[in-house]
Amino acid sequence: MARRFKEHDLRPVTELNRVWDFGFLGDVDPDSVDVASLEFTDRMAVPGCFDATPAYAGKRGLAAYRTRVVLHDDTPHRLILNGVHHWCRVFVGEKRLRDHVGGFTRFAADIVNHPAGETDVVVLVDNRFDYERCPLHLEYFDWYHFGGIARSAEIHRLGTLWIDALKIVTEDIATCRVSLTIDYGAVEAPGPTCLAVTCDDQVVVCETVDLVAASGRIQRTIELAGAALWSPEAPNLHMLHVRLGEDDMRERIGIRQVRVAGQQILVNDRPVRLLGFCRHEAHPQFGCGLPEALLVADVQQLRDMGCNFVRGSHYPQDVRFLDLCDEAGICVWNEAIGWQHEARQLTDQHFLEAQLAHIDEMVAMSFNRPSVILWGILNESHSHDPQCRPAYETLLGHLRQLDSTRPVTYACNHPFDDVCMDLVDVVSINCYAGWYSGWYSEDIADFPDDLDRVIAHLDSLGQGDKPLILSEIGAGAIPGWRDWHEARWSEQYQAMLLDAVIYNLFMDRERVCGLSIWQFCDCRSSESVSRILGRPRGFNNKGVVDEYRRPKLAYDVVKRLFLALTGGW
Repeated sequence: MARRFKEHDLRPVTELNRVWDFGFLGDVDPDSVDVASLEFTDRMAVPGCFDATPAYAGKRGLAAYRTRVVLHDDTPHRLILNGVHHWCRVFVGEKRLRDHVGGFTRFAADIVNHPAGETDVVVLVDNRFDYERCPLHLEYFDWYHFGGIARSAEIHRLGTLWIDALKIVTEDIATCRVSLTIDYGAVEAPGPTCLAVTCDDQVVVCETVDLVAASGRIQRTIELAGAALWSPEAPNLHMLHVRLGEDDMRERIGIRQVRVAGQQILVNDRPVRLLGFCRHEAHPQFGCGLPEALLVADVQQLRDMGCNFVRGSHYPQDVRFLDLCDEAGICVWNEAIGWQHEARQLTDQHFLEAQLAHIDEMVAMSFNRPSVILWGILNESHSHDPQCRPAYETLLGHLRQLDSTRPVTYACNHPFDDVCMDLVDVVSINCYAGWYSGWYSEDIADFPDDLDRVIAHLDSLGQGDKPLILSEIGAGAIPGWRDWHEARWSEQYQAMLLDAVIYNLFMDRERVCGLSIWQFCDCRSSESVSRILGRPRGFNNKGVVDEYRRPKLAYDVVKRLFLALTGGW
């Protein structure tokens, strides 16, 4: 099950998290594949990444997954896949249903006019880099692109009337007033239909609605008397259950509002200081298909260090992780996939259309999560190039159309010539003072001056009245290498750098309202030789824990300072 709670009582749902039949086809054109003649010579776990397993480690190519399902009757059913990397084509009973681009978002394939009984689901999965087919995954990105059905899968019997989506927005925190939007679909116009809504088992809506079309939207405003607000300090959650005719959907909500006021980010009108990490979903044995035990362990370590913030780098986070963040009071910056895009992509309509579709899916799967307080796009892309500004306008504008309740941002690594900062609600700067060379110094001691220069420049641009987040800073440390000279790549150097950064950011000045250290855990980098030569072990080693979540010296430094800043939560 993808969620931490049962989403449906009335709707039959079959989980497909199991061992599937598997075949690795290699360098094959998907359009040439005859599904009926496929041979499945192996087995593969779903969810999981096939190229993280011993038999297929590092392989790129087309793969085929197959499992058998039962369709309860001949009414519509829906296959839901929460993440397939990077490109896939879905078949049911040898009938091609759809293709999908991008590996980190939930999508569905509807099964209609199919007879009841057993049938095969086949998913062709391609983890090769192919810009024409999948412009969202690019080979030069600084993380390893695993392949496979990496997140959970399930099949739903929709019947003749079904709920497509629920959207809950907090309108007023004083009265706990929320708006509820119910999108529905049907085989034909249902006519008079029972609508019932409960919150924590208390009835808040019970009426008959006349559904005069085969698809539509129902909107209601309700007050949840006695409900408690959600915040990082008190992450109170409530269960909303909607029944429409013979279908139902359950959603867990947190009543809270996020807004920007001057240089602060406010949750429920109270300033929040964001302390945490950038986080990749990666592990040597599981790729990006992390098991639930590891998701829980990640949250435990984050909370142990006093974190209340995670920047999802550089793609939307697993809904299971977001559920855990809802419960733990960890605020999340959820980010669309991207890394150092240039004008050649940002002026390409093919790329922009893929990004817009990806953003649609990111927002749809994460909208109701109270932990998600920021939307982000295009990490370290060319926001300093005037040719790229229209793309920033398009993507940020689209985010605001989809969701006006959360601030938007992007991580910038060239603040002194950026031309897009006026488009965001929160300014976010990546700075590797003490590590790389650039507009910042290679000397840790110069970090405060570097930061002050950025702040003065933002003020000169008229951006001084916006919140400022230091969205990346860090140093690589090879796990286990400790050196009396405190040289770069030693655990001592990383610990020393983060000690200085955290002290100067939050103990010596208040202008910066958020910090996401790069990064939580070490992760495998890209396969390009030029990248690997600058990455010992072939890993980005800037984690405060290694790829197996074993703490480095910096772990205790961050924990000491974060807990001092927060009073231990």
